[in-house]
Amino acid sequence: MMKRFSYTAAACAALALLGASANGAEMTGELKALAEAATAEGRLNLSWSQSSLGGSQGAARIEAAMNKMFGTKVKINFAPGAEMARIANQLATEFQAKQPASVDVYLGSAAQIAPLVSFNMFEAPDWRKFLPERISPDYLEVDNQFVRFVTGLSGVTYNSRLAPSKPTMLTDFLKPEWKGKVASTPYAASFDVLVADDVWGKDKTFDYVTKLNKQLAGLIRCGDAERIATGEFISLVMDCTGQDALVWQERGAPLAQMVPLDAAQQRYYYLAVPRNAKFPNAAKLFAVFMMTEEGQKIAWDTWKADLHTFQGSQIGKQMQAYYAQNVKFKEVTIQWWVKHPEIDEHKRELIKIVTTK
Repeated sequence: MMKRFSYTAAACAALALLGASANGAEMTGELKALAEAATAEGRLNLSWSQSSLGGSQGAARIEAAMNKMFGTKVKINFAPGAEMARIANQLATEFQAKQPASVDVYLGSAAQIAPLVSFNMFEAPDWRKFLPERISPDYLEVDNQFVRFVTGLSGVTYNSRLAPSKPTMLTDFLKPEWKGKVASTPYAASFDVLVADDVWGKDKTFDYVTKLNKQLAGLIRCGDAERIATGEFISLVMDCTGQDALVWQERGAPLAQMVPLDAAQQRYYYLAVPRNAKFPNAAKLFAVFMMTEEGQKIAWDTWKADLHTFQGSQIGKQMQAYYAQNVKFKEVTIQWWVKHPEIDEHKRELIKIVTTK
């Protein structure tokens, strides 16, 4: 008992000395209590692909920055994971079986999250109490279960050095000079949004994908941007979001991403804490940290993504350039996805079109 009391006292002392976030604002009482509870847990299990948030290296950087900011002692156990949809399915299975969640934080987009909404399997704290200066009600979806933390722009990743022309619209990739230079994904990434009734709709999308199929040289995953950088393929139509192109640009590769003027989409990636998480307080603190200025900076540095509505957002600057061209983005939220069951109805057929030769 004495050992436990000393540990808690030390944690309180660290928090008292800190007393403020990295942004210089006073920590709320709720945030101080959360930080102390996270330190008491001492661990956090995370898993996503190595291409998201810098993978293992990004997790180590977040651990150090989060502990420094909040005066905590939380060890992040990061395991490189499968695709977001597979992790979502695993979490749903564990929740239904009343087993502890294999990860304490889920990272995913509306496409993976929408099928989980009916399970009510994520915690719904009042996130604004932890960080009222940064977390707006607009950033919270499905009764506070999901926190938007970065924006992604869907489009086309292409090799700017080898491209036969500079594309601006999806229809450009149907031109003869692109035949045999185009890849797509085996899961019809981003075409699922186009097939919705209030975007392109079934007929227009199916017609386009059928024509695109004749241009394809092969199928790759969204994370396989290296294959475009090396010239194995010249373009990925469509990508999931454009982070990979920016990451490879920074490495000196001739990659670019274009947001098609005829099919602009803005997606969000969300953070959520399973109700059966092993370390729920550390998980919530992680989500709060990613909404701070430092957390957003790390998201940009490691993944080339941040939330476009924050002041100083890099993605926000990109979107302003498109706004100047009168481009209107389709905002893809969880609520929007749930209201469009036709997406799931048509997606299997879309995938069949893309993958059939």
